[in-house]
Amino acid sequence: MKKYLSIYLVFISINTFAQSPIQNWSGILNAGGQKIELRLHLIQNADKFYTSNWDVPAQKAKGITSSKTTFDNGQLSIEVKMIGASYSGTINAAGDKIEGTWGQSGMNFPLNMEPLKEDAAVAVIMKPQTPKPPFAYASQDLVYHGANTNLDYGATLTYPNDNKKHSLVILITGSGKQDRDETIFDHKPFAVIADYLTKKGFAVLRVDDRGAGKSTGDFSKSTSADFALDVEEHIHYAKSLAMVDTNKIGLLGHSEGGLIAPLVAARNNSVAFIVLLAGPGIQIVDLMGIQNELVLKSVGVSQDAISAYIPLYKKLMKTIIATDKKEEAIIKAKEIVTNWYATTDKALVKKTTNINDEAEAEKFANTMAETFSTNWWKYFGAYDPQPILEKVKCPVLAINGSADIQVPADASIDGIEAALKKGGNKQFTTKQFEGLNHLFQKCTKCTVAEYGELETTIEPEVLNTIGDWLATFK
Repeated sequence: MKKYLSIYLVFISINTFAQSPIQNWSGILNAGGQKIELRLHLIQNADKFYTSNWDVPAQKAKGITSSKTTFDNGQLSIEVKMIGASYSGTINAAGDKIEGTWGQSGMNFPLNMEPLKEDAAVAVIMKPQTPKPPFAYASQDLVYHGANTNLDYGATLTYPNDNKKHSLVILITGSGKQDRDETIFDHKPFAVIADYLTKKGFAVLRVDDRGAGKSTGDFSKSTSADFALDVEEHIHYAKSLAMVDTNKIGLLGHSEGGLIAPLVAARNNSVAFIVLLAGPGIQIVDLMGIQNELVLKSVGVSQDAISAYIPLYKKLMKTIIATDKKEEAIIKAKEIVTNWYATTDKALVKKTTNINDEAEAEKFANTMAETFSTNWWKYFGAYDPQPILEKVKCPVLAINGSADIQVPADASIDGIEAALKKGGNKQFTTKQFEGLNHLFQKCTKCTVAEYGELETTIEPEVLNTIGDWLATFK
């Protein structure tokens, strides 16, 4: 499940360094044996304020914009509400090196940065499945208004270039503020799916998330429940389209989108079918525990360290999302982390959190409290997909990859099947693809970082499975 939180970078300068910091930095993050280059671009504007952005060259992620950047009295602080990470470092007297620590998803790793060599080469990894014009079908970019949400939505509608009415598939993105193509590491999964299905005779609507692209709204204050309201606006708009068969409107959701699709289908009889790509089937707190364990394993963290950390993670998550006020959540988080640090082998603590002392334990607790206190996390973290899945009566296709470390396949598929059966739904198909990751790519390392290193966006066998199942609804 894609997860985008916030970067907090504290850049501490010694007093002898008074000039403006170097603009472009580069460092190699060694995360449990997995090496990734990160680049920081720090810009001072004419008004003396700073902005910044990040690149991850190997993953073709460029210009990840920081939402807040301050540099005052030698202190640089950056927030990026798109990824869950933190960085703290000290610049040397010469101003040409930062020694620091990168933290993400509760884990911390050393990251030293030096001035970026402007001629540094970046490997270009092609994404051959990304569709390019001219298209063998009609494609319209449009903006429409949602009467109930009072938001505008930027979208692309593709459909066979004829005068017939067609079944419509509405695509729902995963977590984090996504564009209509669900662009990730230079892959455009939803553009690939839309191209494939439109060539198969379907109309497809893919939409920018609220606050992304040409869609309005405040994504940062929204929850999965709000995104479900957005999908209902898409359905309402689709019913006005001349090329759409209004009796055959279905939903396809990826990751968190696979949570939202059942939410909408359970209360809207007009949803004819849903397709869940790596959708969750168990309580989110349990899913996130498994996810963290698999991610830690993927970067080489030992099982004894993982076993020491996961109970802490789940306890923090449960406690914080159940606490109304963030101030109280911070107090409770500090108590939990302090007790864990005091009673846990310090070598195991360092392997997962890189906490070295009580001050760092307190900082870690603060970060977790800030993270889990957001509107989105409070709703998402407390969510149990099964009661909603039990209410879904339309046909369902649920597929996962066996190598998915973000939404574990066995637990999710089993949970979806159990809930649908309990609710009396007999019109469902589930399938697990061997050796495919969260994006349905054949993986070797099967880490999150590998997504951008692979040329394939979605394996053809997955597209064919979706197309064959949907053929019934044409």
